[in-house]
Amino acid sequence: MHNGKSHEQIIDGLLTKVGYGRFQKKLLILCGFGWLADNMWLQAVAIILPRVQEHFSISDKWIGVLSSSLFTGMMGGAFFWGTYSDARGRKTPYTMTLAITSFFGILSSASFSFWSLCLMLFFVGFGVGGNMPTDGALYLEFLPKEQHYLLTFMSVFFSFGAVTASIIGYIILPSTSCPEPTADTMIPDCDLANQNYGWRLVLLTIGVLTLLMSFVRTFWLKLPETPKFLMSQYRTKETIIVLENIARINGEDVRITARDLPARPVSQPQSIPEEEQAFLDEDGDDVISAAESLSPASESLSNNWRQLFVPKWRRTTLLVFGIWTLTSMAYTMFNVFLPKYLETLGFEKTPSSRKSVYWDYMVYSIAGVPGSLVASYMIETRLGRKGTMALSAFGSAFALFIFSIIDSHLTMVLSSSTVSFLATLLYAVIYGYTPEVFDTSVRGTAVGTASGLGRIAGILSPLASGWLYTFWVTLPLHISVVGFGLVGLCVVLLPFETRATRT
Repeated sequence: MHNGKSHEQIIDGLLTKVGYGRFQKKLLILCGFGWLADNMWLQAVAIILPRVQEHFSISDKWIGVLSSSLFTGMMGGAFFWGTYSDARGRKTPYTMTLAITSFFGILSSASFSFWSLCLMLFFVGFGVGGNMPTDGALYLEFLPKEQHYLLTFMSVFFSFGAVTASIIGYIILPSTSCPEPTADTMIPDCDLANQNYGWRLVLLTIGVLTLLMSFVRTFWLKLPETPKFLMSQYRTKETIIVLENIARINGEDVRITARDLPARPVSQPQSIPEEEQAFLDEDGDDVISAAESLSPASESLSNNWRQLFVPKWRRTTLLVFGIWTLTSMAYTMFNVFLPKYLETLGFEKTPSSRKSVYWDYMVYSIAGVPGSLVASYMIETRLGRKGTMALSAFGSAFALFIFSIIDSHLTMVLSSSTVSFLATLLYAVIYGYTPEVFDTSVRGTAVGTASGLGRIAGILSPLASGWLYTFWVTLPLHISVVGFGLVGLCVVLLPFETRATRT
């Protein structure tokens, strides 16, 4: 009846029948909140890093531990939540990640020492690190195939996260930090408790914003489990319920029967969790009897890993993992110390004021926003996913090289803004390509592992940058140039182009 179609292809056809409407538009915003929070916290730590260094008298060699703590948590969160989502579904990570992030984010503003701050940021990372591997997969699995480009478009929220953090830093930090030294005076005395509290306000503000996003996620849309995950578990009745209700929310009257779905093995009993039943009952015109409660059947993590490294996928898996790792290394080495670079490089006579530095950083962040929008267009052209990624990777390497060798404030701002635009474009396509190229049964594991490897690079990069910075200020920048070049090479070697070919 299904002419040899895979489960995923069958669900794609049904999602097209259900259509794109109010449900997916709401979900775009709600999943976007997770990506916004991810980059908002990353940029916030980069912005406050010089002020925290001053507050706790941390040397350049060790200040990178602050960012590494966040990345360590993000690595654990990516591995844990990505694997969990394949085994137990996408809903729990969707709900819990922002809640954990906001709780520890608010606590971090009250840290009493550098190491307690690092500990709080580790738990912030564990929460927010789950958003990239799970939110993208979740949104993709509710989208008709014709709208898959919106997953790349969703990365605009990632850019908004950087902009939000930079605006908060620009408003708060200049007037709530230690007095600045001038050309004629030594470093002035500072009452740390009463004059250098701006970094705490930044963390508190971003923690409260994350909490508000968590509340909106919880109450604005009753989210069911994704139909692709349900069907991968042969939970046929629930799949029908979810698809029909999405159509109803979108204003369509669509009827789906069990004959429209793949046959369920008799050894796979069904259950309807309370949350799915609540989603069904909100319209009040369908009643389904309660089924026995049974934990969803799922493949083990080891089996998912074996699938990733079968001959068909081995090359793709290794190259995708390499792309995530190298992109994170190159971008982090540049980004995490950018405020310090802006304070120390490119000013031939006098250092820039902090207000000017934070203004430059805000310009840098805003420059990334069009990258996501341009990416969602470019991936549907003849360039496709691969061509767009390669162009942005090699372009980032060139712009970063210019940044590292030109001793001019204006050129530094322009080149750093170009890096922001191209790196955001690159990330936008990576985030869309990775869940597209892997099957539903291993999608969370694949994206979670790739994201986790990126976080490992994020852990090591600030530490390496801090160490290299003490030898030669621009050495981390030159390594970043090489990193982006290697990313471009990996992209060229990818065997699959996903434009109009896969989910």
